[in-house]
Amino acid sequence: MKNIKPIMGRQVPTPTPTAPPPISNNLAEECIRVQKVYDWVVSANRFRNRYSIPADCRELVDAAVAAGQDISVQCIESTANLNCRIASIRRENILVGGVSVRVGIVRFIFGGNVLVRIFADGVLLCDFPVTVQYDQEMVLCLPEPLDADNIVCRIAALECYPTYSLLLDGSVELDLLFCNEVQVEAEVKLEVLAKFCSPRPNDIPIPSPTLGGYCPPIAFPPQCPAIFPRPSCDCQATVNTLIPGVGVTLGLPPAAVAEIGTVQLIADICPSCNPGGSTFTFNFFDTPGPTPLPDVFPGDQSFNFSPTTISSPTCITVLPALIPGVVLPAIVIGMTVTGTGVQTFTSTGTQQTLNYTLVLAETGIGLPDVIIMLLSDPLGVVSFAAAITVVPDAQLLVQDCITFPDVLSGPTIP
Repeated sequence: MKNIKPIMGRQVPTPTPTAPPPISNNLAEECIRVQKVYDWVVSANRFRNRYSIPADCRELVDAAVAAGQDISVQCIESTANLNCRIASIRRENILVGGVSVRVGIVRFIFGGNVLVRIFADGVLLCDFPVTVQYDQEMVLCLPEPLDADNIVCRIAALECYPTYSLLLDGSVELDLLFCNEVQVEAEVKLEVLAKFCSPRPNDIPIPSPTLGGYCPPIAFPPQCPAIFPRPSCDCQATVNTLIPGVGVTLGLPPAAVAEIGTVQLIADICPSCNPGGSTFTFNFFDTPGPTPLPDVFPGDQSFNFSPTTISSPTCITVLPALIPGVVLPAIVIGMTVTGTGVQTFTSTGTQQTLNYTLVLAETGIGLPDVIIMLLSDPLGVVSFAAAITVVPDAQLLVQDCITFPDVLSGPTIP
């Protein structure tokens, strides 16, 4: 028998390899500063003009002509001094595709230099520079307040051809072709759906070997989504209405007091779906006459309410029961915004800071819409409540906003 030497130690199986988790690189809302192009025009223009031969050069040419030599002309373009400038801008309304559009009519002056060379029997006699230029008007999309500072123009190409070898009046005639590019630009801030870029590996071989090395990963500072950019609103609304004969309550039951007056609301909530751009003003004009409970609510109760903060709206499809005993209609789409503001009484100028809840709702095409306004003190005690269900449809509009999740999820198939 052979002696088998035992293997010292224990056999440890090779661990099963596991793939590392992928590095997240999800699309996210980013705010970038870019030059937006409002218009971009490329045009080719050809014109013909005569240019006088300088006196010293003309003497040589005349002598060569008298000697019976064959005269030829050559034109050489220069790209060194091509220039474009704006001479004037005027604004007009014109019809474009049957639609009246406010446009800018801009007069440009394009110019450059060419070198004219004159030969006698193929031998250079003389040469001289010629400055060439022409003017042209263009119709551009130039919305106010954009002006000449927002117009970028350049001459992309200049070509020059002599039409005849020589003219008898001591001049040469040149055919000139300009290719021009004009852009209207303005700096804008755009919220885009994007992700950070990553560098490509150094994977293109070169003839000679290079030393390898470890390059650390490229890291970008994290965004602050809770601060900027703010998420877009899910819905937006505009209101411009003045409703007379509205019944409101001062306080809530059992101590509520009924009043009749006119309500005015002018609001723009989430313009361009931007929650930071919301504005509104609310006015109540009390109907003249005695006020119930004059010790509690003395005199004219007319006031103006101006918000100091406006929340991003909460989109709703059912109206909240904010005012007890008030029956509200069914709605198609609506919103609720909250915040704080200052109530200023018209008769006394007295001011107080209150919390508010404002509800705007669409009930359907052609049907009266709804406005609900609640004012309360910091303890939650309601001081004013109005539920207006007779707002003309044309005076209140609530609609959905297209957000990044809508784009990512795509259309819904019923």
